[in-house]
Amino acid sequence: MARKRRAYNDSIHTNISFSQVDFWLLLSVVLLVGIGTMMIFSASTPSSYTKSATSTAYDVLKTQIVFTVLGIGLMFLTSMVDYKLIARASVILFAVSTVLMALVLTPAGRTVNNARRWLKLGILFQPSEILKLALVLYLAYVFSRPGLREKAIGLRGLYIFVIPVGINVALLVFEPHVSCVVIIVAITAAMMLAGKVKFRTWAAAVLLVALAVLALFLFFKSNDKLSFEYIMDRISAHGGNAESEADTYQATQSLYAIGSGGLFGRGFGKSVQKYLYLPEPYNDFIFSILAEELGLVGVLLVITLFGILIWRGYKISHNAPDLYGALLSFGIITNVAIQVVLNLAVVSSLMPVTGISLPFFSYGGTSLWIMMASMGLVLNISKQSRYSKF
Repeated sequence: MARKRRAYNDSIHTNISFSQVDFWLLLSVVLLVGIGTMMIFSASTPSSYTKSATSTAYDVLKTQIVFTVLGIGLMFLTSMVDYKLIARASVILFAVSTVLMALVLTPAGRTVNNARRWLKLGILFQPSEILKLALVLYLAYVFSRPGLREKAIGLRGLYIFVIPVGINVALLVFEPHVSCVVIIVAITAAMMLAGKVKFRTWAAAVLLVALAVLALFLFFKSNDKLSFEYIMDRISAHGGNAESEADTYQATQSLYAIGSGGLFGRGFGKSVQKYLYLPEPYNDFIFSILAEELGLVGVLLVITLFGILIWRGYKISHNAPDLYGALLSFGIITNVAIQVVLNLAVVSSLMPVTGISLPFFSYGGTSLWIMMASMGLVLNISKQSRYSKF
């Protein structure tokens, strides 16, 4: 981020060649999606049979393949449309994502596993995943556009981005979706650092956050219908003060899966923990099944692929042709890095259990589509950057 760049350049390139994308980033994405789809099939087999009397072992896989094909299409599309064109709509996209977040708390919202995080508008999707990308697009625009940038890094940034982000965080709290709150706050802090926000703005932002937390605490304490005791129970259980075995069941089963994998694993498809012992085996805890079936070798392979993706993503950010491209790729890759680190910390019991999906691996359409579209944007930026791409 130290290279001197034009603050913002909205000229659109129409002759971008697909062959100019970063080879290693594209390769790592393709391999991660391939391995992820393979592991979803293996991890979901027992659960697939429980869905209905006519279910088969391939039900979850078929759905995930559809998600993957659509995701690849989105990646191709965003890699071909100049990212500066998308920049022009970043404010609108962020506003739309905020509206979608608000709609989750209306009758259009849907509750799954005691959390209201889904929205039914023709199709069922998770607006919080859209928010992650919309946030990065918006902050990259705010911190790169001349005139707006000077205001945003100063105290005016409180109403330009701090309060708008705070509104979305509050909506997430009411769902509740605490894990996404952590990710959104971390992305915002990282983008503020990259955008070189002034110290007084940081201080004012922290003060606002503290006041908001206090207000929410008093509100929830006075409202018996809204409680976050389950969060404290998880933290307490992680600290060794579990009231029952049920409080640590998920974490324990995850460690059983990881520990039984050994060096080379039990073999693909031979997991024991996926047979209804480990909850969410093809979602949040899919990495545990991977460790059990493919062992330390498989774990190191996947971590290496994520490492290559993050390395190349930050390299693209460093060599981006303008500040917007640099901030956009930085924010997208930081989002990936945060989710990977937090998911691995949860499955290895380094932090309390929380619902954080593993990019390219966990089952679901919204997360995969947004992640693939994001990778397309990073590849798009790499096309217009001059550095060694192989």
